[in-house]
Amino acid sequence: MTEYISVLPELDALAINPDIEIKLEGSELTCRYRSIFPRALSSQTALLRFANQVETGAQLLGDGFQMLCQTAGSPTALVDVGRCPDNNASYRLYPTDAPKRFYNYLVVEQSTGFQLYGFTSCHRFAGYFELEQTHHGIDVVAYLDGEESEPQYWETNQLESLIVIHGGSLESVYERYAQHITNHHPARRGVAEASPIGWCSWYAYYAEVTKQNVIDNTHIMAEQLNDLQWVLLDDGYQAFMGDWLTPSDKFEGGVKSLIADIRAQGRKPAIWLAPFIAQAESEVFQQHPDWFLKHPSGELLKAEDITYGGWRCTRGTFWMRHIQRCKHT
Repeated sequence: MTEYISVLPELDALAINPDIEIKLEGSELTCRYRSIFPRALSSQTALLRFANQVETGAQLLGDGFQMLCQTAGSPTALVDVGRCPDNNASYRLYPTDAPKRFYNYLVVEQSTGFQLYGFTSCHRFAGYFELEQTHHGIDVVAYLDGEESEPQYWETNQLESLIVIHGGSLESVYERYAQHITNHHPARRGVAEASPIGWCSWYAYYAEVTKQNVIDNTHIMAEQLNDLQWVLLDDGYQAFMGDWLTPSDKFEGGVKSLIADIRAQGRKPAIWLAPFIAQAESEVFQQHPDWFLKHPSGELLKAEDITYGGWRCTRGTFWMRHIQRCKHT
């Protein structure tokens, strides 16, 4: 059964999923799973339709799934902003021939002003919007990525909330949207503190970094650049991706002695790792092949099959189901 919900003076939302109850509470639309026959929520669980809301010449702005992607442009000429759009060769989250998704929010600028469609919560599932051309015009459709999860295993049937905000400026709709997000997700401890400042090995040496490179730069920081407090050891210190506790031959003596040297220079050590991927050459892959995800066909799930496809060793790199237990150094 479909239901119209008055959201703004001249905007109705059409609830299009019989399994999900949607109510207007204050200015937000809340969603709750209500079916008596629980079934898995798909990655394209439709929630609401906002009919004929986008002018052909409107200007759009929205986020991708991850921070390296935004989308701008017009409905007929979308433009990817950032180097890793969600559905291209660098980052594969959904098929390249699928409609463009605007995760979390979509802003439409047109003759009537600015209109923001946004999910105000992200407690369990990611929300996104798609544009759909109909014979009446261009609709905005809201979806949840249900991740094929089954409701009988949830702690609560409450799903995510969303809102539509209209305003005369981009700043005003963003400000109101941010406040609604804060109501669901208060600022975490520490976010108002000063950002850490330091040096990262990746942007100077990439994977060719050596132990001596890090030592040399740490000493220069201590002597000449006191504002740089952190030393981030990035990709290249490990023998293979997956073997994070086994040093490469460029890090003789391992990482522990290097950390001691960093601290001796009055700097703070930090380290990068990617715990859910491993190369085929790694010991963890060779010794624990059952730890790795597979397609329904039985083939291993490669790193380039889903999400980021730009790993430096993408060919022969696979996704893990378990994290290794690592000792603190």
